[in-house]
Amino acid sequence: MGVAAAAAGDAAAAAATAAELTERPGAPVLAEARPQALLIATVRLVLAAAGVAAAVAFGLARGSAAALFACGVAILFLAVYGGDRRRRSALRFERAEPVPAGARIESRGRALGRAAYPSTIGLTVLTAFALWPQPGLSALLAGLLGGLGGVSVAGAFRLGAWERERKARILIEAGGAERVYEAPR
Repeated sequence: MGVAAAAAGDAAAAAATAAELTERPGAPVLAEARPQALLIATVRLVLAAAGVAAAVAFGLARGSAAALFACGVAILFLAVYGGDRRRRSALRFERAEPVPAGARIESRGRALGRAAYPSTIGLTVLTAFALWPQPGLSALLAGLLGGLGGVSVAGAFRLGAWERERKARILIEAGGAERVYEAPR
């Protein structure tokens, strides 16, 4: 199943979850973790492909572009998976709390915007700025963006497994807070 198809397939479940949660002022605003991961992964991968293609269009040889892109992906994977970030993330999701009364589900568009800022937007801007003077740097930065997309896909698969195991939807507090919640399906 494709990333976009999986994200689209969650629409009915999202509507059901949103309908279950009542809207109250001051209540926490939550985002659905797996659909958000799939959406941001799609955006990151498309932008990464566009970045490396632009570097080639600006005169970088295809082989060099591919090598620099792969280097960027490898650097990102080492940075993310070389430490204990994955373990800390797993611990955070294992301690999910029940969804509080009055919680609201943030729109997917707004959740995507929050997920894209600052990393995706920043890398995209840097990739574009580097095109004219250094297309090789653009290919490397596009690789970092592609690596972020790959990490997002891996995270979405992990979240999907946790949701199936728990028979629940996993939600995260919007705005970068560390709280994780789950709602029964």
